Amino acid sequence: MANGQVVLVTTAPLDGGPPVRSVFFVAEGDPAKATAIIADMMAPNESVEAWGPLPEAAVKALGLKPGDYTHT
Repeated sequence: MANGQVVLVTTAPLDGGPPVRSVFFVAEGDPAKATAIIADMMAPNESVEAWGPLPEAAVKALGLKPGDYTHT
């Protein structure tokens, strides 16, 4: 197992107001690939960005397999 990525999703509410942010933990070390995994399921009013590495120990503790993700 390798490091993963922390990915931030920002949702712009359709009716205005402040953006809503969600954090995803992705078992993919490459930031571009981790972002693509999450971006595949996002709506047009959501932006996705890799926020930084997720240590291998955290990937294991979350029980993630390569390419899996979870969010908070």
